[in-house]
Amino acid sequence: MSAKKNENKKELKPRQPVVTVMGHVDHGKTSFLDAIRGTRVADKEAGGITQNTRAHEVTTKTGFKITFIDTPGHEAFSKMRERGSKVTDFVLLIVAADDGVQPQTKESINFAKKQNVPIIVAINKIDIKGINLQKIKTELSSFGVVIEEYGGDTLCFEISAKEKIGLEEVLSGIELLSTIHELKNVEPRALTYGEAFVLESSMDKKIGNVALCILKSGKLKGKEIGCSADQIFKVRAYLDANQKNINEVFESQPFWVTGLKTTIEAGEKIYFTESEENAKKFLVQKEESKEQEELSAESLFAGLLLKREEAKLGLDKKELNVIVKASTKGTLEAIIAKLTSLSSDTTKINILDSGTGDVTEAEIIRAKLAKGIVVTFQLPTPVSVTAIAQKEKVLIRNYEVIYEMFDEVQEVLNGMEEPITEEVEIAKAKVKKIFVLSDDSIVAGSEVVSGIILKGYKVKVVRSGNEIGRGKIQSVRSGKNEVKEVKKGLDCGIVIEPKVEGIEEGDEIIAYKVETY
Repeated sequence: MSAKKNENKKELKPRQPVVTVMGHVDHGKTSFLDAIRGTRVADKEAGGITQNTRAHEVTTKTGFKITFIDTPGHEAFSKMRERGSKVTDFVLLIVAADDGVQPQTKESINFAKKQNVPIIVAINKIDIKGINLQKIKTELSSFGVVIEEYGGDTLCFEISAKEKIGLEEVLSGIELLSTIHELKNVEPRALTYGEAFVLESSMDKKIGNVALCILKSGKLKGKEIGCSADQIFKVRAYLDANQKNINEVFESQPFWVTGLKTTIEAGEKIYFTESEENAKKFLVQKEESKEQEELSAESLFAGLLLKREEAKLGLDKKELNVIVKASTKGTLEAIIAKLTSLSSDTTKINILDSGTGDVTEAEIIRAKLAKGIVVTFQLPTPVSVTAIAQKEKVLIRNYEVIYEMFDEVQEVLNGMEEPITEEVEIAKAKVKKIFVLSDDSIVAGSEVVSGIILKGYKVKVVRSGNEIGRGKIQSVRSGKNEVKEVKKGLDCGIVIEPKVEGIEEGDEIIAYKVETY
């Protein structure tokens, strides 16, 4: 172990930068990476959106290597973008020249500032006519991203990924910042060869459980033993972005690791050791050194109160029971977060179960018992499972575009909402004089000022905007005769039942109907 670790220390060189590409949906992040890599990933994306975090290694014309992390711009992938900001040296913020600063642009800026990561701005789509670059630069300044042109220290480049304009300048800018910041290697922890940050993890049908990682420290050379919070495994292979075998992995380099026993939560770390024995020792030491936060009596009591109040609030909520399946854990995390946020004061999404991989028969049965549905993302349902679902009358919805899932689930929730009722005015009369009859009934001598006053209408009596009573029109009189209706502009006598005590001259009698939607 020591010989190999000393060898690693001797070979360590200044590391390449890790750059996370961020920005609003459809602003051109993936198109930028396509342009500098010579690939066409964007055209293959379902719905034009990057569905999973990707990591690529790019070599510039000068031989300088850069690792790029491509994060989805759709609002649902907030956690993926935040993970990207945690593992990165620089954030490359892509802003579309024809769209300016948008919600995910602001969110990306906040993530970078939270992690104290320098931002590089690339204003994309400058080939479009009629754009106002100064307006975008001013917008960025208002959110704390002040470019050099405006007296700040943020590098800003004007580019067109489509026309391949300004791309080399961006790469040169990243190389310059890397030199200025003097990115240094991190020495691996005791008992380990290296530490990797998990961006995505999934179960591949051909090669089993895999994880896309960024090596944060050390150097991997050979088939080490990997360990995470919940598993120890023998590394089968290291793969590059194209899933080709590689023999070595250097710090800041993206790579796939195979041989995992199960998928690993995105955001977790994998440590690589010489042997299973060392892996066990390391995990024990790590657990022992972990600071244990004691929950105070006050915070425990506050938590119990909060749970009690939440239970109270949820008693009358209508629930939509859902089982969620996705192709990767990172995507699954994003979907669950977004679906949960769709809950309202009267409806709630209850996640019965979730996971990666195909829908199982057991999940179909569980959905049936809970009167729930199954939603999957980028996971075609096996024919045999579809047949079981049809037999058990369980709805399975497969999606390739994430926002279509959210839109449809929102529609279902809207349908579960309690109907909203509204009182709509249909006629109005102004009280001119009050008459009290011998039987003690009250007749409001009135002028119809709008609509038609009809016997049987529901009415409310209003004075200076305040309601003083309501009832139903028992009778309508024109002169001495009882009539069914009186039109606008005519006088009439209105008897309301039950009688409204205190009704007087100047009050308004408003006839209304209740509409439900």
